Amino acid sequence: MKLKHIEIFNAIMLSGSLSGAARLLHVTQPAITQTLQHAEMQLGYALFTRQRNRLIPTAEAQALYPEVIKLVSQLESVRRLAKALQAGVQAELRLLVVPSLAVRALPDALKRFQRRYPALNVSIRTLHSNEITESIALREGDVGIVYGTAQHPSVQTVPIATGRLVCVSEAPKAAAHRPTASTRRSTVDLAEVMRSGCIRINERDPIGAMLAELCARQGIASSDGITVQTHHIAMVFAEQGFGPAIVDSFTASATTSETLEVRTVLPEVPVGVQALIPLGARSSKPATDFIEAFRSVVNAA
Repeated sequence: MKLKHIEIFNAIMLSGSLSGAARLLHVTQPAITQTLQHAEMQLGYALFTRQRNRLIPTAEAQALYPEVIKLVSQLESVRRLAKALQAGVQAELRLLVVPSLAVRALPDALKRFQRRYPALNVSIRTLHSNEITESIALREGDVGIVYGTAQHPSVQTVPIATGRLVCVSEAPKAAAHRPTASTRRSTVDLAEVMRSGCIRINERDPIGAMLAELCARQGIASSDGITVQTHHIAMVFAEQGFGPAIVDSFTASATTSETLEVRTVLPEVPVGVQALIPLGARSSKPATDFIEAFRSVVNAA
């Protein structure tokens, strides 16, 4: 199948008709019909049958479609990268940040940054770490801030800070006050927290995956509990009394709760924060200065 055949096939699968595919691709319906016929002639079998003015995919088309989706996604990535390269120097600083670090660390870093660049436009998107890595590789952002170490051939990492996993939970009622420095240095055993049905991060998150691997390595079984996508949401649930939550120390430092207890998880699990920039691209001075501002804020916290 040629690329134009794949494009037409995908459009018909999405719209369910020749006219719908023509509208999606901004071409005439006869052009769609002709290209589909050519594709079927090359393949040697039909891709669709007609039922009541709709095109129904054949078994062969249904088998092909998952692979076509992958290819269409890759082609879209190429288009997005080509567009980003065409744009050249951006008129704004584009930041991609994981949600938990956008709650407190990002605003504090932006305050420092904007003292030096008060007139520079800043675009902010919150995404998960793997999405940020992919977007930076496609040059859809100038700086990405993620947890863990990004492994991508088109991305360069810049270390920001190293924290650790902590357990956040409601303090006992008799001691309902904001945790003191000594309370923050207290510890809790990982096995104890996991047995209590703690709130934890989904395993598709780098830290969630790291925690699951550690539990498996140490033979720690977990009871049923709540699984969420972001560290900040886990901490909010803990604040609302749903149980203890395992989050990173950077997220825990952003709490405004007067009754939340923060304890280091043992064995200690290091949590790294990295800045990502496109590999081979010369970072602008604003991008470099933002990374430094973010590093200062996170390390201070």
